[in-house]
Amino acid sequence: MIVDINEKYYGSRLALSNIHLVFNRGESTLIIGTSGAGKSTLIKSIIGKTKYQGFIRDYRPEDIGYIPQFPALNVMENSQDALYWSALFSSKYRSRKICRQMAGYYIDMMGLSGEKDHQIKSLSGGQKQRVSIAKELIRMKGILIADEIDTGLDAGVSRGLIGTLIKITRAENKTTVIISHNLSNIEMYDRVVVLVRDSGKTGRIAYSGRPQNMKRFFDTDDYVDILVKLNSVEENGLGQADYYIGKYEAFRKAGQIL
Repeated sequence: MIVDINEKYYGSRLALSNIHLVFNRGESTLIIGTSGAGKSTLIKSIIGKTKYQGFIRDYRPEDIGYIPQFPALNVMENSQDALYWSALFSSKYRSRKICRQMAGYYIDMMGLSGEKDHQIKSLSGGQKQRVSIAKELIRMKGILIADEIDTGLDAGVSRGLIGTLIKITRAENKTTVIISHNLSNIEMYDRVVVLVRDSGKTGRIAYSGRPQNMKRFFDTDDYVDILVKLNSVEENGLGQADYYIGKYEAFRKAGQIL
């Protein structure tokens, strides 16, 4: 999926500018950034919830599965039935029997075998997110957009959830894009995009590349220091967003791969 958003306005304010990204099959991409940099606006553009100037190509809107921060689930269902009905209503399968089989397959894949007969209301936050992810997987969505799905989860649960999603991304050759504020899992992803606000308060890209190259690019030994550098002075940062936007653009125009 190729994303080229030249301009995206929010009212009279320029919210995003010069956004050029490629999301590959079989890869997971983490989107992080400073407050108000346009992470959610970018996702809304991709899923067709807002207008922009530019284009997004090499995908079909019906291929996108969106996984929100707060799962939209029928809490009175059990996990297996929730997946069964998602499969049945998707019209992707030839029979109810196959729908049942696929529900069981994704229950196992998401590590929910012990909870398959439990009502969703009794599940933990991490387990509910696993059901939410499975509901998109069983509908055969090729592109998964996950919006802060590990918010509020402890470090171990978050790592397990993200690790499972990345494993499925590679095994089933999907394109997965995840917004998160959690930097502890950053090296698990294939690619990382860092969005920031420039001095004009417009969302721009300060980095897009492999997580292994980020510390060298940002001249630091700590991922947390990256956001400290990029935040404005008013937000107790170092106010270096414009510098790194320019540095990234120079790399991109020179064809250097990060």
